[in-house]
Amino acid sequence: MAGGPAASVRRMKGYGQFCPVAKASEVFVQRWTPLILRELLCGARRFGDLLQGLPLMSRALLAARLKELEASGLIAATPDPKGGSDYRLTPAGAAFKAVIEELSAWGQTWGQGSIGPADLNVVQLAWAMRQHSDPADRPERRLVARLEFSGVPRRDIRNRIVWLVIEPRGFDVCLRYPGYEEQLVVRADLGAFTRTWLGYMGLAEARQAGKIAFEGKARDMAAFRRAVGLADQPQKKSFRFQSPEAALPAAATGEGGQEEAARA
Repeated sequence: MAGGPAASVRRMKGYGQFCPVAKASEVFVQRWTPLILRELLCGARRFGDLLQGLPLMSRALLAARLKELEASGLIAATPDPKGGSDYRLTPAGAAFKAVIEELSAWGQTWGQGSIGPADLNVVQLAWAMRQHSDPADRPERRLVARLEFSGVPRRDIRNRIVWLVIEPRGFDVCLRYPGYEEQLVVRADLGAFTRTWLGYMGLAEARQAGKIAFEGKARDMAAFRRAVGLADQPQKKSFRFQSPEAALPAAATGEGGQEEAARA
């Protein structure tokens, strides 16, 4: 494509400046855009998967943003034989991985004090645990955990109970009973569990304060803690971005001509 990768990126709303920061911001700095890219970098492909990680975003707005990101050259949408579309990052979109990682690191260091009740959401929390679970930490056999939350915002009260079905090759979030035998029940204050999962609070402190309680065998509790990443002591959490198949190869989008020439 003439002009190289940059020529395929159409900016959304201009600042009237030639500065590279301004040009990048025209594409990136729009409400919900960083979070959509976050979900795609975590491996979301389908419209419904994106909504799971963005439960407060309307379907209409998500559809509009996806069209804008496709027009801007950050994502590519391909028809799925089962219906709908499959969304994947282009090289231009995948290049924002470092930006998302730095935003995450900044938020972990400087943003933890700004988390309030309005920021809590059961579905987002459960989906985040799934997205950032390391397959190497999953149990050798299926583990079904029922999570019952208190302190849930009124808008989310219908989803105060969720099930996590964790297997060696999969991790499912269910809003209804999945039909499998439960090995573990976790009863927790949503705010305390969220802060513990983020690493701002230690599990030992939360349990001592009566904010998180487990019902089940010790081995299943240990397997659950390892799979979702709950540490006894506060520790900075490392998030998993960029699944192996997140970015389309440059050839698939018609980009990368200059980069290929530089490597040749």
